[in-house]
Amino acid sequence: MTEFFAESWLLWLLLGTGVGLWLGGRRKAWLRYVYHRYVMALVTLLTVSAIVFSLMEVLPGDCAEKYIAYKNTQGVVITQADIDAERARMGLDQPLPVRWAEWVSDLALKGDLGFSCAKRQSVNIALGDRFWMSFGFCIAGLLFAYLIAVPFGILSAWAINKPWRDSNPQHSPVRRQLNTLGLSLAKLSDLTLRVISYLGLALPNFLLALSIILLYVFAGEATPTGLFSDAWKNEPWFADSGFQWGKLDDFIGHIWLPIFVIGWAATALQLQTVRALVVDESNKLYVDAARARGVDGFRLWARYPVRHAISPLFNSVGFDFQRVFNDLPIVAVVIGLTDAAALLIEALAMTNDQELAAGILFLVALVVIVMNFITDIVLAAIDPRVRSSVMGAGGH
Repeated sequence: MTEFFAESWLLWLLLGTGVGLWLGGRRKAWLRYVYHRYVMALVTLLTVSAIVFSLMEVLPGDCAEKYIAYKNTQGVVITQADIDAERARMGLDQPLPVRWAEWVSDLALKGDLGFSCAKRQSVNIALGDRFWMSFGFCIAGLLFAYLIAVPFGILSAWAINKPWRDSNPQHSPVRRQLNTLGLSLAKLSDLTLRVISYLGLALPNFLLALSIILLYVFAGEATPTGLFSDAWKNEPWFADSGFQWGKLDDFIGHIWLPIFVIGWAATALQLQTVRALVVDESNKLYVDAARARGVDGFRLWARYPVRHAISPLFNSVGFDFQRVFNDLPIVAVVIGLTDAAALLIEALAMTNDQELAAGILFLVALVVIVMNFITDIVLAAIDPRVRSSVMGAGGH
């Protein structure tokens, strides 16, 4: 019994969290909302697991055939009876719903993602730190996108209806010249950002990566592919003399490329999104009412259109992560990374490893659902408009 509880820790963690939220939701409306979103997230995960597992079954071949084919390359004579026996040993002769139920049970009880046919080991071991590497790339790419898109998107929205020069007769000539200079710079920045955003949407990420690599080749410099150069690839982080700063410098010289490339399209899209949201909010009546009360300048923009335009952006973090990860596999192949995205391409296009591909796709869906769950409950806690819409007028 003790061994069962130890092996099924994930299930008890999920059940304990659900029970805790249900008990808390009997007293607080916000926790009741969190409980409902938690149940919806679990149901969504269960649905996603069924879809992913079913899609992987569409691929030709199975683990038994791959294993037998491998033995055949070692000089062993294989018959159809051998294949059928191996399929029965692996449980592949069972109906699809039964195999899916077993896969989900192992996943829910102990976080087991299955067995990789190509790697001949558990999917958890085959992935290792590769998924966390991909997760880090995507998060860094999103941070890169938001740090550029949010402030410059707001600047672009502010400049869109501004004139090129200050012609207010009440201003002194010096002030008009300074204002004209500031307005001209803002308008030029707006035009530049719009061109960059259009290029980001039109230029594929892999083509951008290839262009950067070619620039390094034409310049006669070593290309920043992979995570390390050949000189530092097999060197430890710590030597007898202490931490090797040279390896860190080499790592930084390589890691910027995948972050920049996968953040490129996300930055372009978010620039357009932030600009459109702020412009839409700035044209609403409550902004005109605040302006009539004497609120103007930075205070007006920060308190009203910008504040209300950021909430929808915050709520789309999970979908942005999925969009960035969708761009990562082909970028990983071009740049020469060995993360989960590259492993996904290998599993789908080369080794036809269904369970490995299903495990990676499920983990991506898990991250997206968890991010959406977190942003939903945070917005419900801090945004009164969300509280009033999802929890009633009180929002206690």
